[in-house]
Amino acid sequence: MGKKKRKKALIIIIIFFALAGTAAGVTYKVFEAETIEFVGSVHYSDDELKKYIFGSRYVNVLYYKMFGKKDNKIPFIQKYDVETDWPDKLYVTIYEKAIVGYVKYMGCNMYFDKDGIVVESSTDVYENVPEIDGLKFDSIVINNKLDVGNSKLEVGDDEVFRHILDLTQSFDKYDINVDKVYFDSSYNITLYMGDVKVSLGNSKDFTDRLFELKQLSARFGTLKGTLYLDEYNGDE
Repeated sequence: MGKKKRKKALIIIIIFFALAGTAAGVTYKVFEAETIEFVGSVHYSDDELKKYIFGSRYVNVLYYKMFGKKDNKIPFIQKYDVETDWPDKLYVTIYEKAIVGYVKYMGCNMYFDKDGIVVESSTDVYENVPEIDGLKFDSIVINNKLDVGNSKLEVGDDEVFRHILDLTQSFDKYDINVDKVYFDSSYNITLYMGDVKVSLGNSKDFTDRLFELKQLSARFGTLKGTLYLDEYNGDE
């Protein structure tokens, strides 16, 4: 091939790649996501979810649909669905794991669901998820049920977790912020709320005591000490 023909071919190649690059740039811009709407997440901000799901704060709808990973594993997230409104909108529905509490184990916080199944391990403490203390374990395994059969509590696993679930649901119902729930050897329950300890005692139904606690907690302020509700039955 002569020198002129080689030069002409090189120019054609350069023009081709320049046009291809321009077209790619235009295409990327057209399909760049202007709106990403997240629904259902409590643990994560929108920017955190963008990085977990899309790998970046800047997302291209077409690229994600063609090449993006659709099943990223995200702590505390059961699954997520991404819907596309072409050309530049994405709607993401987050399904979080139903966490009711956590126990400390070997330097980590082991989060478990209403059935006592350990769903996540993290060094972070999440808002409105209380620590559960007083339960002893030989070992804890992710995706397995916490076994408290050898603990100092003379109750079965199911009863323990039923009480924990009832308590945490009541915390939500009465908008009570509890840092820790402690079980002693007689199955008496103590709540830790900042610098205040609340003795709830041993009962099948804490409704009256937690309702009273809600009324009193507004007065806690900078108070320290122990509030005894273990004998309260709603009649006082």
